[in-house]
Amino acid sequence: MNGLPGDAQAGERLKRTALRDFGPAPEQPDDPRWQHALHKFSLMPGDARVPVLLRYALTLTGLKSGGPGEKVAWWVNFTFQDEPCTLAHKKFGVRLYLRTDRAAEEARKTYERIVKKLRGTTRTVERLILDAAPDILGKGDATVLNQHHALRRAYEYFRERAEKPAHIEDELRTGESNGGGQWSSFKSGKIQMQLNSFHDMIAAISAFLSLLEHDLVLALPFAGFDPEVDNLTDLIGARWGDKWDRVLGKTAEALEFRSRLSEVVERWRNPYSHGGFEKGHGATLWLHTPGVGAAVPVGLTRVRDSPHVSFIGANESDIAGVFALFDDIESWLTVVLPEAMQWIDSGLAVRYDDEFRSLFAVAKAEKSFDSFLQYHDYHQAQIDNMDY
Repeated sequence: MNGLPGDAQAGERLKRTALRDFGPAPEQPDDPRWQHALHKFSLMPGDARVPVLLRYALTLTGLKSGGPGEKVAWWVNFTFQDEPCTLAHKKFGVRLYLRTDRAAEEARKTYERIVKKLRGTTRTVERLILDAAPDILGKGDATVLNQHHALRRAYEYFRERAEKPAHIEDELRTGESNGGGQWSSFKSGKIQMQLNSFHDMIAAISAFLSLLEHDLVLALPFAGFDPEVDNLTDLIGARWGDKWDRVLGKTAEALEFRSRLSEVVERWRNPYSHGGFEKGHGATLWLHTPGVGAAVPVGLTRVRDSPHVSFIGANESDIAGVFALFDDIESWLTVVLPEAMQWIDSGLAVRYDDEFRSLFAVAKAEKSFDSFLQYHDYHQAQIDNMDY
């Protein structure tokens, strides 16, 4: 796909609206208009959230883009109301250069008008891309940012708190009542620590599942992703179990780990991720039952395992068992998905397009995956530092 459907019409619309005061740069480099004093301005992050879209909007109107170059990803020379300008995405941000003899204050006013006009292209450009997005995604022409380490930090944060809760001292309070006599109250520090540990375990389970789902999506190109069969959008939005089955299959080990993880999810996480209601209501819904003389929980056979019927939801062995399972799953993933987990751990974004999958297949067949990863890591460092 050399261009998006409707890009010519979008370009004409921009020429008539937001970019009507923008024109092409002179073809002669010695044009006297480019010899004026230079004023440099830095665009605020909010004015260039996705810098390349500014370039795209300008090129839709026929303006030419240059780059990359030393410490610069791209630049576009143009005129604004016949004054020479350059928009450039440099290592430390997006810069706008104005060449004019006017004073700095007047140049800044021009800069502000230009930025306002560029912001005005957002809706047209985004609409153009969003209309084409389903077809692009359907072909796997997409890259998913790797958030593995950020998600893992959240998991490790809650896990550490669950395994080693902050120490709390017992609290004994006494006093004298208004009507005379003494009163006292006691708060157990140990029980409060156990409650805190339980709450952090629930948060750690949710964080682990987020991490797992993210990693399974990142693993797809290393697990036979085929856009003719797989729909990337559907897989990203699928339940964790469906992601698990697609990437890890239904071997005996995969089914065993899936079953054990499902038990953890159903027992601990689900009651707290659905407003405190257990699946099947468990011990969270109590019926006013005639003849019994009391309210009794629905799902009596599950009550003994419910965290809702205990003052402290989980004890130390429960917590240790949950995290032992998570450790086993992570160790197993490095065995069954070695290349995927190595790539994910590198922090590199993951591509799903035909070219990337083909290059990976060759590297795996030739047992040169380490070199394949090193090349992409080096290439990404060049992009990050704009060392072109």
